Amino acid sequence: MLTSLNLVEGLPKYEKINEAKAIAEALRTMKRGLDGKRERHLQIRTFTAKNKAHFMKLLERKTDYLHISAHGDRVDGETCLFITRNATITTKDIAKLKVKAKIVFMNACLTSRKDIANAFFKAGVDNTLYFIAPHQEVSFDEAFLVSLLFYRKAFLQRTPLSDSKQIFKALEYAYKLKDITTKYWFWQSNNAN
Repeated sequence: MLTSLNLVEGLPKYEKINEAKAIAEALRTMKRGLDGKRERHLQIRTFTAKNKAHFMKLLERKTDYLHISAHGDRVDGETCLFITRNATITTKDIAKLKVKAKIVFMNACLTSRKDIANAFFKAGVDNTLYFIAPHQEVSFDEAFLVSLLFYRKAFLQRTPLSDSKQIFKALEYAYKLKDITTKYWFWQSNNAN
């Protein structure tokens, strides 16, 4: 069975970093070092948003795991994403989408909030079950390491993620690095185990 991971880059070009490509390259390097049995069934795709409309279309692509790299904050009590140079994505924008992912992993500051999690659950046509995001501000280094270790546990270990207990264990795996201070929270839809 093929497992797919879509990594969507929304960070502005002036950041001079493409987190999605960096994560993909690191995971491909890890795959080469393993036995290749389970890992050959992992499809990794990277996308870089050109503008708001393109970003929204990328979120609707079919995948098992959807990883989003962007900036996040709260504006007038609503969680928002800031992508490319000056585009803002609101929870209302997200709720109108048709997201086809089982797990959404958000790498954007301050986005582990109920309003944005519920927007993704509402948009989830194939039963988006889990939303994972940092509850506080997160540096690039920590965002990169936590997501990389999470995906390593999710894809490159013997047991695939299938319920909230396993997802929590995958996040705990990342926190074994002593210098990691950012905590990622995950929200679970009513349809999850």
